[in-house]
Amino acid sequence: MRKLEKIIALAILTLAVIFGTLYIFINLTGKAIITKQLEDVTDRKVTIGYFDLSPTLELEIRKLDIEGLAKVDVLYIAPDLFAFFTGKAIISSLKLVRPELTFTKAPPIVVNGEETSKDSILPVAEIPAPEAPVSDTAAKEFKPLPVGFKRIKIENGKLNYIDQSISPDSIKIALEEINFNVSNLYFFPSQAATNFELKGRIPWREGQVYGQFELEGWLNYLKKDIQAALKIRDIDAIYLYPYYSMWVDLEKARIEKARLNFSAHINGLNNNVNVECHLELTDLVRKPLEPGENEEKASRITNKIIDIFKEVDQGKVELNFNIKTKMDSPRFGLNTFQTAFEDKINKGRFAAGFKAENTLALPLKVLEGGVRGLTDLTRAMIDGIFAIGGEISQSNAGA
Repeated sequence: MRKLEKIIALAILTLAVIFGTLYIFINLTGKAIITKQLEDVTDRKVTIGYFDLSPTLELEIRKLDIEGLAKVDVLYIAPDLFAFFTGKAIISSLKLVRPELTFTKAPPIVVNGEETSKDSILPVAEIPAPEAPVSDTAAKEFKPLPVGFKRIKIENGKLNYIDQSISPDSIKIALEEINFNVSNLYFFPSQAATNFELKGRIPWREGQVYGQFELEGWLNYLKKDIQAALKIRDIDAIYLYPYYSMWVDLEKARIEKARLNFSAHINGLNNNVNVECHLELTDLVRKPLEPGENEEKASRITNKIIDIFKEVDQGKVELNFNIKTKMDSPRFGLNTFQTAFEDKINKGRFAAGFKAENTLALPLKVLEGGVRGLTDLTRAMIDGIFAIGGEISQSNAGA
């Protein structure tokens, strides 16, 4: 009996020594190991100010800097040790304090007069030979551990998106004061519902009102159910002008300031998702005409569209539209927005006294001039709205 006790005691002591040695080794070399791994993955210089691994394998990293990509004041990871015995890699808590991420979209590269993305170019001499197919046996043998997170928390984060493809000067969109909470995020089949909450602000131009965004809800990916609400307030439409400059000339339309609010209620059951969207123009400032200045056609079109919307919505300028899609393969397009826009114009023309016998002529007015793409379609539709506006005026004059 004593011999067995000595063997057990010796085994425990041996394991303690091994664990202690391993623990000390990781604490001494962990910073260098993680730095090297991150540099290999990101191909950027990485520095870590502080590294600590507790006996319970809780990891704390401070002043992490991945050059040009990410900065994190504090990164804290606490694993669920019991989950490893079930064959799963579960993180009990993941916390990031003041992380700052930067993503840059490079301008397209022109090859033989055609634009293409940088990532899509591969010289012929560098095309790799096709890899040998992996046998079914090897594929079955390799089974990565299922990964999951019980809790993820981001405090006071920042996200910078720099788009160099849309304008020579590039456009920067920043999300600041990001606070994000997620619970039960599992990348394997689970009955647990994932709950999430996201809040933050968007700085536009200096001295302007900050935009605000909120997203909260839950989803069950196994059952393909979801319920969520998204709100974005005080969107600076002038700041985002490079994205729609090919459709609208703000100078000719005399638009000096424009702000939008957007909200979406997302409901999904058994993979069928319906998104109820609401878009509202809350602040529009027009440039006054100079004495003797003739009003541009674009400005007259803008006046007519705004008048039509206000006529229908008791003085407001808003648009409601629904998007129907699938949770496992979400798709979003402009069709629903375009349909809602056309319906609003139709309501407006009847509210303004447009004669019913002219209804059949409207589609031709909207599409007159020929359409060869999205840009042409938008311009043609605006021209058609202007034509409709003229007929509305003639109908009122003849009434």
